[in-house]
Amino acid sequence: MNDELRSLGSVRARGIILLVAVGVAGGMAGGALDRLWVVRHDVKSPALIPGSGEERRPGRSREERRGPQREGSAELPAWLRSVDLSGEQRNRIVAITAKFRPAADSLMRSVLPRVMELNLRMSEEAMCVLTPRQREDWIAWRRREHLSIEEANQFMRLVSSNSCPK
Repeated sequence: MNDELRSLGSVRARGIILLVAVGVAGGMAGGALDRLWVVRHDVKSPALIPGSGEERRPGRSREERRGPQREGSAELPAWLRSVDLSGEQRNRIVAITAKFRPAADSLMRSVLPRVMELNLRMSEEAMCVLTPRQREDWIAWRRREHLSIEEANQFMRLVSSNSCPK
C-alpha cells in the first residue's frame, strides 16, 4: 500500500511538471505565432505606426516599416511606442531592450522552427475539417490579403493527398 501511495505521488508530480511544461511551451508558441502574425499581417487601410509617425502600408513587413537597423541595435518595443516618453526614458528602455535582445533572439531561433512545424501540422489537420467550399473561400481570402498561396498549398497537403485523419 505504501508503494502505491508513493507511486501515486510520483505520478501526480510528473503530471504537474508535464502540465507546467505544456503551459510554458504553449505560451512560447503563442508568442512566436503572434510575432509571426505581426510580421506577416497586411493592413487593409493605411494607419500610423504608434510613436513613429510612419504610415503603414499593405504588404510591408515589420522589418521594412522599421527601416534599416545596425547590427546589435535595439528599438523601442511596439507596446510602448504610443507612450509619450522623455528622451532619457526612451534611451533607458532601448538599453534594456538591447540587453535582453540576444537571449530573446536565441530563444526564438531555437523554438520558432518547432513552433512552425507544429503550426503546419495543426493547419493541415484543420483544413481536413473544412468543406470544399470553405477551403475555396479561405484560399480566395488569402489571395485578397496577398498571403502566400504556396503556404496555403502546404496547409492543404493532407486534403490533397486524401490523407486526412478519421
